[in-house]
Amino acid sequence: LREQEAVLLAQLDRAHGELAKERREYVSSVSERKSLLDTLIAEIEKKRDQPVVEFLMVRLPPLRVVPTLSCEAAKAPIPEPVSPELQRTVTSLSETSQLVVGAVAKFKEVLVRSSEGNGLTFLCRVLVKVTLDPETASPYLILSKDHKTVRLADGEQDLPDTPKRFTGSSSVLGSQG
Repeated sequence: LREQEAVLLAQLDRAHGELAKERREYVSSVSERKSLLDTLIAEIEKKRDQPVVEFLMVRLPPLRVVPTLSCEAAKAPIPEPVSPELQRTVTSLSETSQLVVGAVAKFKEVLVRSSEGNGLTFLCRVLVKVTLDPETASPYLILSKDHKTVRLADGEQDLPDTPKRFTGSSSVLGSQG
């Protein structure tokens, strides 16, 4: 029985070591992904602060030759299981991103068609009245009392925690009217 116990303990130690190694690799992978997302968020926030005319300009990267990779090197890793909450968040962000891309494309199209100089006169005619939703406002934003305007706060405000509230970015939902 002692020999069997020793064998089982050795197997348990090996399994524990393998699990610890896989966990470290997974944490490293998630950290890399988080770093990439942080970089993308920083780029988006930088673009958000650009004037409208600069934001709408398209800059194409220079052409470059990419060496051909073997099929083995190009295989994608098997995805890790994802929590339902993260899946919902990613789906929501994807849908929002598609809506924003569509709205920007429509805006660019109408702006280009504008016959008045640089199109800025047109911008004044497209403005619509918006009512902002205080339940979704980020703690980094301050809404006016009439919920029509928003400005950046000096720091994070102490607001009631709601499931609708944006916490990862300075965002707020609004509706026309």
